[in-house]
Amino acid sequence: MNNRRARVRDFILGLPYVFDVTTTEIDNLTHCTDRSILHIIEDNGAADAMRMIYAAANWFNLTHVDGTRDPQGEVDFLSIRLVCALHEKKCYDKLTDAVREALRLFFTTQDYRSIHGSENHALMYRASRILAAQFYKGEYFSNADMSAEECYRVDLEYIKEFILFRAKHGWGEFDALGYAGEIYIILTTLHKYTDDAELKNMCKMMLDVIMLDMINDSLSHYYGGAHGRSYPDSIIDRQRSEMSQLYRYYFGTEFETYSLNDSVNIYLSDYVPSDIVYSIVASDTLPRESRERKHLHLMSAWKYDILWDRVSKELGSINKYTYVCNDYVIGAVNHQDDYSAESIPDDRGYAHHQQQEWELTLPASSHKIFSHHYGIANYHKINTRWTGDWGCCCGSFYSDKQTVVAMYNIDNRDLTDIVNAYIPLEVFSKHLMDGKYVFLEYGKLYISVYFDNGYEVCLDAEDEFYNREFISHGWQNAVVLRVRYASEFDSFEDFIIHIKSLPVVFDRKERTVSFDNILLTTTGNFSCGEPNSYPYTTVYDSPYIYSIWGSGIIEIKCGGKNTVYDFNLR
Repeated sequence: MNNRRARVRDFILGLPYVFDVTTTEIDNLTHCTDRSILHIIEDNGAADAMRMIYAAANWFNLTHVDGTRDPQGEVDFLSIRLVCALHEKKCYDKLTDAVREALRLFFTTQDYRSIHGSENHALMYRASRILAAQFYKGEYFSNADMSAEECYRVDLEYIKEFILFRAKHGWGEFDALGYAGEIYIILTTLHKYTDDAELKNMCKMMLDVIMLDMINDSLSHYYGGAHGRSYPDSIIDRQRSEMSQLYRYYFGTEFETYSLNDSVNIYLSDYVPSDIVYSIVASDTLPRESRERKHLHLMSAWKYDILWDRVSKELGSINKYTYVCNDYVIGAVNHQDDYSAESIPDDRGYAHHQQQEWELTLPASSHKIFSHHYGIANYHKINTRWTGDWGCCCGSFYSDKQTVVAMYNIDNRDLTDIVNAYIPLEVFSKHLMDGKYVFLEYGKLYISVYFDNGYEVCLDAEDEFYNREFISHGWQNAVVLRVRYASEFDSFEDFIIHIKSLPVVFDRKERTVSFDNILLTTTGNFSCGEPNSYPYTTVYDSPYIYSIWGSGIIEIKCGGKNTVYDFNLR
């Protein structure tokens, strides 16, 4: 671990970070802020680093050049990084009086709440404020109209209840390739600096659980299957996802480049995964199945205070299945509850929001297959080429160990009728496009992908997704994938004959898709005529991690040894 930390330190110190702070872009200043803390600690360009921290503390006085993003939007991403400057003595002792005063005014007078209500923002703001209140004891926080001691008490209760709820019901931004990384930043920061022993222990347990959740759904360090709230860069190239970076940091792989979203918080933290987590990594056995249940994301319930009455009315969930074997990961959101009739638009708007509904993941960073519907186009990061379905909720999905069935019924005619799929033809040793089918060979595997409405392949050589994007038009559509081992067939041609003998039947009137003893409807799915049961009774049900829904007790299992994490407040 020490060697990895040294490489991370050297990597971060080698990043360029000095630029004009009077007119800058929000993300760049955020990441330069935490790098600056490390530069000051290491006496490496400390004067320029000091200038960065001073600029960051004057965030709301800067001219932010990216006009599409409100400075209030993600200021908490800055605050969780900036708060480290207070608690890292080797940094704070070197700050000038002017920088210290700027920090004090930022944390005690400025409103560093995000205008967004997603769970990472809600927890990030509280974590920033409780650590600031812990540092500025005796001060008055005019931005909260409370003393530091009052802020501390209120935030401690909020954060503990928040973590307990997530232990009982899973994270709403479930398995998010990027936002799980942000949650890690929050929890590792709290773990390092909180003076509350119970909160420190809760953070450690939850950090272990989140990492085990990733390991459980991964082939090596490549997260597979379905995910919540993901962006195109990490969807297409899993090596760029924050969770993959975290895996490499804590457990080491052949990769030598670390960025951790350029976050120093992880590097500065004293959190190290528990021994049982390392034991699971070392003894990982395949194949395995995992069933997970995650609470529906509630924007309104956590934004400022916890609205328990709203939470109690919205206990729907996302039920995710993942199968991991030596050569691939396959999985989907096999069932997702609708939001209740009493839900509000801010909450309903997160139904399928930026979700990766299904995926076949192959053992390389950008080798995978998935499909999705765009939904509402041209909104910041939400409905790009490879994220979407926000505001539509037109899809139904099912996966087992070798099959995905996806159905799209796009009733909102204000949206696009395009379903697109990512199939990077260049990574397959063979590919055959045959009518509505695409047949592929990949190492030991044969793969078929079927589009009920047929497809077009991106053939623009200037396009970065040349021969990788497949487009299928139509207000109703079905996509079916099957993966099998080549050893089960006499030849690639034999596999093709076999697949074509298993018809896909899409009943557009009844809105059902059937394929090889699988039946998918808009409300459920069936295997061999028997209905699959939802919701799952567990938050986690897999060989390594198990927890009954609503219990707050998570059992970690490895090699006949069990460790119980009990999150219930005492």
